[in-house]
Amino acid sequence: MKKKSARKQIRLAITSNAGGSGKTTMAIHLAYAVGIKGYRVCLIELDQNGSLRIFAGLEPATLERSIAYVLRKDFKGDYPLSPLWTSHAKTITAIQGGKPLEDSIREVYLYDRRHYTLIDRLEDYPLAADLIIFDTPASLEPMGLMALAASTHVLAAIKPEYKDTGSFADLLDWYYNKVDELRLRPKPALMGFVPARVDLYEVGTHRDILGLDKKGLPRKDIDPSETLPSIIQQMGIHCFPYIRESNYYLKACGAGLPLHLYRPGCEVYKDFDPIVKQLIKLMVEE
Repeated sequence: MKKKSARKQIRLAITSNAGGSGKTTMAIHLAYAVGIKGYRVCLIELDQNGSLRIFAGLEPATLERSIAYVLRKDFKGDYPLSPLWTSHAKTITAIQGGKPLEDSIREVYLYDRRHYTLIDRLEDYPLAADLIIFDTPASLEPMGLMALAASTHVLAAIKPEYKDTGSFADLLDWYYNKVDELRLRPKPALMGFVPARVDLYEVGTHRDILGLDKKGLPRKDIDPSETLPSIIQQMGIHCFPYIRESNYYLKACGAGLPLHLYRPGCEVYKDFDPIVKQLIKLMVEE
């Protein structure tokens, strides 16, 4: 059970400007890891792909059972919450995205406060959750922008490959520019970057960019200041320890379970612990 009571709601947008960075896997495992400690967690899927259905073992969402319903002008606060993994946790719910979002996105563009629609709903009809996680699509707009406006914190997943790391500056520019354009007050804090889907043993590029050997130890042939974590930290932004790639994630998600439940003895899911610890700290601090 939880050790300290949450004193404020944290709304976390997990974002990236590249596909395949493991955002949904991250969202699922953070939701479970925080929820299993007794905190109330709601995972909101803002992606038309509907990956959450597979990752969490849910039925395909209808309009009335999706986030598209929440974004409608006639929404009155009856959130379509789906409980997750109820045999193991009682405080984790989700609102699915998926196909119903296709028409919803076009409709939202016609609203006067289009980018503020989600935060308007959450302020008018507060969700009883200590942590809300927004799982965003690879494209930053429009749903990524809506998540930004609704969030208190942003976590950026980045895969240590040249096309991804070369564009992380673009993601930062997008974040700073949109915070100013939308006049977000208070502005959502950039919680940090996290290298994800890292395979040090098989992928030399990952070792080169992170400056690590196959065992995860610092390499002597690479200047530490030129590694991705160091470059991020030199910009005054926190970089979390990397999240390992593992076939177990694919198998677990295929079974609709977090890795904690699919393979309890596996150490890989502990890679999320530093992020979980920081989220709980944010929730419980004065």
